[in-house]
Amino acid sequence: MVIDIGPALLKAKETVNEGNELSTQKKVEQRGPLTTSHLSVRHLDVCEHKHVWRWVPDQRLSNLWHELSTEERTRVVETHSGGQAARRFCKEMANHVRPKDCRASEKAKRSLGAVFMLDQHSLSIYKEMFVVAVEQNVPLAINMQVIEAVDGVVQDFCAARRQHEGRQSGYLDPRHFPEGSDLWVQYREREHVRLMWMSTMARVFEIRLLHLWECRHGAEEREAARQASLRAAMELLALEDKEQSKGKKGGQVGQVALEPTTGTKERRKRQRQRKKEAAKEASAELHAAEIGGEEGMDDIDMEFKQRVLEHLRIRAEEAKKSGGQPQTDRGNAILKALCTKLKAQLESVDEEQSGKSF
Repeated sequence: MVIDIGPALLKAKETVNEGNELSTQKKVEQRGPLTTSHLSVRHLDVCEHKHVWRWVPDQRLSNLWHELSTEERTRVVETHSGGQAARRFCKEMANHVRPKDCRASEKAKRSLGAVFMLDQHSLSIYKEMFVVAVEQNVPLAINMQVIEAVDGVVQDFCAARRQHEGRQSGYLDPRHFPEGSDLWVQYREREHVRLMWMSTMARVFEIRLLHLWECRHGAEEREAARQASLRAAMELLALEDKEQSKGKKGGQVGQVALEPTTGTKERRKRQRQRKKEAAKEASAELHAAEIGGEEGMDDIDMEFKQRVLEHLRIRAEEAKKSGGQPQTDRGNAILKALCTKLKAQLESVDEEQSGKSF
C-alpha cells in the first residue's frame, strides 16, 4: 500500500528565511493542530520551551563520534535490549526527565511515559535525528514543530490504512478535533508529554557522548586548565613585583620607606595564604587517595556532573542567541528525509503484516 502523506511532509520541508520572511514563516507554522495557541492549553506553553532539545554544532563531539566504532555508536543510542527497555536507559531517563516541571495532567504523564518507553518505533526517528545532527554537525532541534511533522506522517498513514481496508467509517483523526474540546486537549497533552520524553532521550544520548569524550580527552583538558591557571598566577605575581619595584624608585623618601614595608607585608600574606590553600588541597587529595576507590569515583562523578551542567548551560545560551527556531534549511531537509524514511518503514511493516495474514 502506497500513501501520500501530503501536508506532513510539506510542513517538514518548510524552510526558515531571514528578515521579514521569518515572521511570515512562523505564522504559517503556527497553524498546525499541535502548535496552535488556545486558552485551553495555555498551561502547556509555560513549560514547552523547557522540553526542547537542541544540537548546537560542536566540532569536538562530532569528531569523537566519527572516531567511535559501530559498537560504540550503538551503545551511545541504545534504548532497548531483547525487546525491552534497557535498565541503563530507564535509569538515565528517570534521572533526567522532569515530570514535576511539566504542566500536563498527571494522568497523561503517568500513562504515556510507559507507552513511549515500550514503543521502539516511536523512538526510532528521534534517535536518527540525534545521530544525523552529531554526524553532520548541523543545528537540529526536537521541538513541537518536529513532533507535529512526525505525528502528521503517522496520522496520514493510519487514515490511509483504514481507507485501504474499508474501515474509515467512525475514524476520528485527532488533528480534526474541535479546538478547545476535551479530546483536542487530551491530544495536545499527549504530544506535549511525547516532546518531554523524546527531548530527554536525546539529552541522555548527548550526555553519554560527553562521558565518552571525558574518558578519552578529559584528563588532557583538565591538565591544560591547570597549567593555564598556574601561568595566570605566575603572571599576577610578576606584575605585583613589577609594581612594587616601580614604587621603590618614585615618590618621596617617606613614602619610599613606608610603601615597600606595606607591599612586602601584603605580598607575604598572600604567599602564606596560597601555601595554606595548596597544603589543604594536597591534604584533601591524599585523604581521598587513602580512603579508597569508591569515594574517588564519587568525586569523579561529581566533577563530571558539573562539567555536564556547564556544557548544557553553554548549549542553552548559544541556543538563545540563535533564536527560537534554530532549524536551518539543511536541518529542515534532514527532517523531511527522516519523515520520508518513517513513511517507508510504516509501509514496509504494514506489507509484512498483510503478507502474514494471508
